[in-house]
Amino acid sequence: MKAFAALVRLGSIGAAANELSLTPGAVSHQIRALEDLLGISLVERHQRRVVLTEQGRIYGYQVRQALEDIADATENVRRLRLTSDHEPVVRVAVLPSFLQGWLLPRLSGFFKLYGQVRLVFHGSMAYADLDAGQVDCAIRFGHGQWPDVSVRPLMGDSLLLVASPKLLGKHPPTSLAQLMRLPLLHSSENWATWLASLDEPALQLQRPRTRMEFTDSTQLLEAVRMGYGLALTRRSIADHLLQQGEVVKAHEHECPHASGYSALLPLAASANPAVEQWLGWLQLECVRYARQQRVVVRTVSAATSRSARKGAHKDS
Repeated sequence: MKAFAALVRLGSIGAAANELSLTPGAVSHQIRALEDLLGISLVERHQRRVVLTEQGRIYGYQVRQALEDIADATENVRRLRLTSDHEPVVRVAVLPSFLQGWLLPRLSGFFKLYGQVRLVFHGSMAYADLDAGQVDCAIRFGHGQWPDVSVRPLMGDSLLLVASPKLLGKHPPTSLAQLMRLPLLHSSENWATWLASLDEPALQLQRPRTRMEFTDSTQLLEAVRMGYGLALTRRSIADHLLQQGEVVKAHEHECPHASGYSALLPLAASANPAVEQWLGWLQLECVRYARQQRVVVRTVSAATSRSARKGAHKDS
């Protein structure tokens, strides 16, 4: 097949022989052997020249593509081995929403410290099989109970209601009841948890009806940014959009999420300095973010309390 693919690509027995470091007779013999195996004629022989038959042309294209795919795959493996011999590589399985909304905006800080490390991200919602050796670690969101792996806690999260400024308009709704009349977008977040934590028992509703529902939180937030509706989401994955002002908190209430982020590693993982540098930076960044959010929450709470006191004094 290799000899035949060379003939198809180069157009002559002689050129194929030169490329493969064989004699023209050897190439001709291999093509005849392939014809005998397939039971069809691949070429028509005209004295010192050969021409592909119609079946030969079709089969030649298919074989050439297959061999090129094999060559590309081989070169990729070879390049990866050569690269890993010269630079440290960390392969990370990560949720796409966390990667886009929280991690990517912060990565410049990592490369300032560890510019020699190459990061390879495997963005997927599927559970990563760490024992398969395809990734060095995984960043996952859950209750923290993952079997047969080493778990390093990173940070918690919170639930908040977000919308685009253009959806809320110049005169945003002042009550939750008014907000609920706006188009709503859903993903997997638990409305019951957020509603039950409100100081308004009358508004402890079930999950409200929605205009659109998403299985991918990144797509949900893009729809929010475009003004299709408001949504309940995790602060972490909305962080970059909040920082940019492309989405805003639609309601002041924010409650802790029942789950949190953890880094998972294989139990039998060998010492890898680059992985430790990555996880050390990630854990420190998570601590900084968690502290910052506690300050933000306390500031909002204090402002809310002052407003409530002013309102109470006014009513009295």
